[in-house]
Amino acid sequence: MSTEPNTLGTEPRIDTVPSLVRGLEATLSTQIEGYRRFLETIGRKRDAIKNAQLDRVPEIAAIEEQIVDRLERLDRRRTTEARRLAEAVGIDPDATISEVVAAIEETDGSKLAVLATQLRELVERAKREHSVVRAAADSLARHMAGIVQSVTGALSGTGVYGRQGRLRDGSSLATGLDLTT
Repeated sequence: MSTEPNTLGTEPRIDTVPSLVRGLEATLSTQIEGYRRFLETIGRKRDAIKNAQLDRVPEIAAIEEQIVDRLERLDRRRTTEARRLAEAVGIDPDATISEVVAAIEETDGSKLAVLATQLRELVERAKREHSVVRAAADSLARHMAGIVQSVTGALSGTGVYGRQGRLRDGSSLATGLDLTT
């Protein structure tokens, strides 16, 4: 038996496959938890918008940004780990996790397949919910702009629309409006 390393790289290194699988499983589990937290944050933002608690939105958006940054780092790590595992089992490094699972033993790949499916479902759900909240925020912003436009028109006294479909600015009045009370 030779103790020299395999310099040709033609045989897969089976001894590392279980450790690579465990590393990829850990990364997928961490991503799943991250997407659950992301979904919770999206829910909090949706509730803040629904209840017109606009002062909470920037704070929630900052938390959301931190979660997204962490998820991006985890995604890069997952891609690297999946490539290494694919190479270790002797398949294309750009193979999907499903293809990697098919190439390894069932005992090693069953948990990996479940985690990949859970992650895929959470990513799709997060995309859907985030787009709904974004649409709600856009709608609220348009509504608030309309209110400001109406108040401006009422205070300016013109009531005349300009070329762009907005109330024309009349003479400026020295007035103020407290929207916080």
